[in-house]
Amino acid sequence: MSQLYELSEVAQQNGKNGKPCWLIIKGNVYDVTKFLGEHPGGGEALLEYGGKDATKAFKQAGHSSDAEKDLKNYKIGEINSAAPIQVQPTSNGAAKPAANTISGDPEPAKKSSSGFCCC
Repeated sequence: MSQLYELSEVAQQNGKNGKPCWLIIKGNVYDVTKFLGEHPGGGEALLEYGGKDATKAFKQAGHSSDAEKDLKNYKIGEINSAAPIQVQPTSNGAAKPAANTISGDPEPAKKSSSGFCCC
């Protein structure tokens, strides 16, 4: 069984301040620290996604099948998909607009061109 990592663990390994550079691609975690100097697109391309999910960028870059095979050399585990995702409350204190009590819409009812409300 593969080592399981939390998203927060991967996020800490962003390649900054001497930390390793880990990426997530298709739910797998890769330590690409030793590959930074060898990457054909340059190490900066990898560091941009250090500690993040790079799946979309990897696909869009048009990597060869050899590049996909080489990924397994850097795989260190997988994302723990069984962990519940927790939604953090916003800290800006912004209140949601009050819902219209008639229609439930967040905006007040609008008058029609004849001046009467049709809702």
